[in-house]
Amino acid sequence: MKRGQENPFAALRNIKKPKTASPPVAAKKSPAKVAAAAVKKEAPVVVIEEPKQDVIIGKQFDPSSRSNVVSDGNGLALMAMQLGETLTFQGSVLMCPLLGSFTVNGYTFNASPAVSSSVIKSPSESPSKSTSLQFYPCFSPKSSSFLVLESVKPIDSPAGSEEPDVDNMESDDSILLAINHLYSRLGKLGKSAATIIALKSMDYSGINVIEKRITIFKELFTLVPLSELNRDETFHIDGFHPVIEPNHPHPTLEIPPTWVSAGIEVAASPSNPIVCIVGSKGLGKSTMSRFMVNQLLSKYPKVAFLDCDLGQPELTVSGQVSLHILNSPLLGPAFTNIKQPLHSCYLGATSPKNDPDCYSASLSQLWKIYKARVSPDIPLVINTDGWVKGMGFDLLLHSLKEFRPTHLIQLGLEPSSTAASSKNIRDDLHALLNSDKSLSPVKVVHVIGHDETTSRPSKFNAADMRNLAMTAYFAQTKMNPSEPVWISSTKQALPKLWNFALNMTSKVPYSVPWKAIRVRFLNVEVPPSQTLIALNGSLVGLVADSLQYSPKHEVNSNDDANINIVPSDLQIPPESQNCVGLGIVRGIDPVSKLFYIVTPLHIDQIVNVNLILRGAGVEYPVSMMLDGFENVRTTVPYVTYTVAEGIGGMARKIRTNLQRRKHQ
Repeated sequence: MKRGQENPFAALRNIKKPKTASPPVAAKKSPAKVAAAAVKKEAPVVVIEEPKQDVIIGKQFDPSSRSNVVSDGNGLALMAMQLGETLTFQGSVLMCPLLGSFTVNGYTFNASPAVSSSVIKSPSESPSKSTSLQFYPCFSPKSSSFLVLESVKPIDSPAGSEEPDVDNMESDDSILLAINHLYSRLGKLGKSAATIIALKSMDYSGINVIEKRITIFKELFTLVPLSELNRDETFHIDGFHPVIEPNHPHPTLEIPPTWVSAGIEVAASPSNPIVCIVGSKGLGKSTMSRFMVNQLLSKYPKVAFLDCDLGQPELTVSGQVSLHILNSPLLGPAFTNIKQPLHSCYLGATSPKNDPDCYSASLSQLWKIYKARVSPDIPLVINTDGWVKGMGFDLLLHSLKEFRPTHLIQLGLEPSSTAASSKNIRDDLHALLNSDKSLSPVKVVHVIGHDETTSRPSKFNAADMRNLAMTAYFAQTKMNPSEPVWISSTKQALPKLWNFALNMTSKVPYSVPWKAIRVRFLNVEVPPSQTLIALNGSLVGLVADSLQYSPKHEVNSNDDANINIVPSDLQIPPESQNCVGLGIVRGIDPVSKLFYIVTPLHIDQIVNVNLILRGAGVEYPVSMMLDGFENVRTTVPYVTYTVAEGIGGMARKIRTNLQRRKHQ
């Protein structure tokens, strides 16, 4: 949920209904009340209202105060916050709780008692043992709302949380010794703070350079000061930019009270919850999904995540649905949270409309894997697709009846919003889910989503965000880059997480023999003679297929080794395949019978891959094709500036902003 300086729905909540004897007009009813009228009184429908009690508004933290913030030349700093203080920032940084608690995007960080007792010492009591501290990566780019840190009261840590790893080796450059010296330099106000956080630079990660590879995201992690208030140099941490000036034009991430109430209700469930988040696109489902995962991780050591969104997935790039097991919070947008899934199905499209049967079958398979391979003690969060009208509603209802979630978080808009009719889901969704009384009831929780009509539209559209995620995916040098890191020394070299220095043509590809791989085109017919042309320079899904068959179409009858082509009319069941990742066919050698495939995956991850899927709905961005050729006047591979001849020689563009005459 994004905000400027005030909640756009605050005015709506303060409007009082006029006192009148006449019954209210039906159009004035909220979606939840209309839905409740369609079922019996005991129907499990909940409408989260704003809290009635007074809410203490957090005070803006002032990092310019030397009594509160102490910095050091090695990219390490302490931030001492009073209870209720907040800090908004842009950039990326590592965070470690040393004292008290703080929250970021719904996740509560609690300082370990062992760490707190080691930090709060006098200089004469400096620790002699080397202790590893757990630091959490946080990413706050301009492509999304800026993250907000808030000092809060401590809560119980989830069972099974890890304690610091202590060894007996003395080290002058130990991280704990450096933090202890910084703490000794804090003033009286800082030492009496409720929360103390250690901050460390993330310049080693390489994510800050992504804006050079995709130019529309200029200054993605770099704050542009609008006044002298944001020129403070107290922190001395490269890549971390506190937003101090008031009325900053970029929105900050504020979790509405209704979302907090819904998260508390789900986390307080007596049994392990299965929570599903539904709503039309643009209402904040991804933000709500991250918030709900973080809320549950504050109570449970692990949370399962089922991503059903083909166009805007949270933990993978577009074109696939996936199941994940998470043990660390999601503290950044989707392109910083890309993880290796437990299981994934590749559909090669950004929408299920081209093959709804395969989409439903893939979700069913992921659900079966969750029931079979994931412990029942692990809760589940389900992020759904934003297509909720027509066939999209039918697909959603079919999946919900199979999942039977304990809680259904339904995002919608106030009836007074001009976009309510096009954004809100049908009012009878909860009645359809609970029509069978023999099944466990689904509790429907209505919350207000993000209203794009009352806020400034985002500069970046869905296609831009897909390109950003694809660029970050192929630049990964370490899978799961958002996982916490353990640091024991201030001089410890941390591994680079993204490498944008190498362009696509400079990366070393894997050489894959034709006879070791099968090829299948999704939702399109390609003549066998055109297979090599259709694959060259294309994005493909790398799949481990357990189905026992050997279809073979000869591309050239004179060849000894031909390409194994799976006919498009032969369906590959989702239960027989697992997409381990994506690759780019950078070149094909017809003499040696080799595919040259570029992928960020390690050889151990692709050893079982025996099928590549080519989908027509997902491509990698043009900026990756032109990568390395920006200032070179030469021929760019796979790109032409002249009119190409033949079928498929020119890009096909669909004008979705035009209506037929009968609709005008």
